Amino acid sequence: MSIQGRIFAISALAIAVAGCSSATLTEGTSLAKAGQTAASQMEQNATVSANLLNTLKEAVAFDDGYNEQVGNPASRTFLVNISAIQNRLAQYAQMLESLSASYSALGDLASYDASGTFNTSISTLSSDANKFLKSVGSGVQIPQDVGGAIKEIGGFAIGSIQASQVEEASEKIETVLKQVIPILKDSKTRELLVLNAQEVTAQINQAAVTAYATGAYSYDSVLDQIGAPLGLKSNSGSDAIVAKNTKLKAGLLNVEIELTNEQATSAGASYDKSVAALEALIPLHESLNNGVPLNFGTLTTIVGELQNAATSLQPTKGK
Repeated sequence: MSIQGRIFAISALAIAVAGCSSATLTEGTSLAKAGQTAASQMEQNATVSANLLNTLKEAVAFDDGYNEQVGNPASRTFLVNISAIQNRLAQYAQMLESLSASYSALGDLASYDASGTFNTSISTLSSDANKFLKSVGSGVQIPQDVGGAIKEIGGFAIGSIQASQVEEASEKIETVLKQVIPILKDSKTRELLVLNAQEVTAQINQAAVTAYATGAYSYDSVLDQIGAPLGLKSNSGSDAIVAKNTKLKAGLLNVEIELTNEQATSAGASYDKSVAALEALIPLHESLNNGVPLNFGTLTTIVGELQNAATSLQPTKGK
């Protein structure tokens, strides 16, 4: 082959490699944004689920005080269990926060040379994932090499080196996901992170009904929710009217109970959707590493459902 022919062949190969590298970096950036958004939403849902348990602890304390049974053994055992669940949820949320940070670092890596940032993030993620796995009694651990630094790989151009690093970084995150997901899908793990909905509603409703029946609460927030579709709001005389009308009072109480039931049910649904979101990330990593266009449809839908669940988990705010 002539010198000109060799130069042409090398140039053509360099152009082809550059094109593949560019596609990898572009898709890597998209995966990073989607992964960061999903992980951040999952972290928020885990946090509000833990906060809901604070309401449950307060309800137990109220019931015991009202019934003059402060410090009874059954309640103490129940509260210890709730605290243990909150601690595990906190570790779960911490892992998801680190996952979000790793996706953010992946995006930086796809945009410019930020291998140092990613190395720090993936090391933290591996550590937090191991702590979470230990908290739920799992013997599974993240392989040590996952938390190690990504390799410096030579290539025809800077873009080729960067693309190779993005692919390796993606594989590291994928490895963590594949270790964690089966544990999260285990029903025993779910029981350690999600309290039975009936237990939640029974305790909270008992406290709320007791206080509600005495007229200790304002009815305004419930009235406003019911009237919102018609643009109606309660007024300064609403509480007095409800207090005198037993049917109105019973109706509003039932609405509050249903809202509590929805919150408790949403905690379990939120957990399940978070696991589904993690599963939806796997094929995206596989597509990136195989050079196949990424389809974010499933993940986007699940993230939207997680946002709705987070809203349901938030306490109803009165005036």
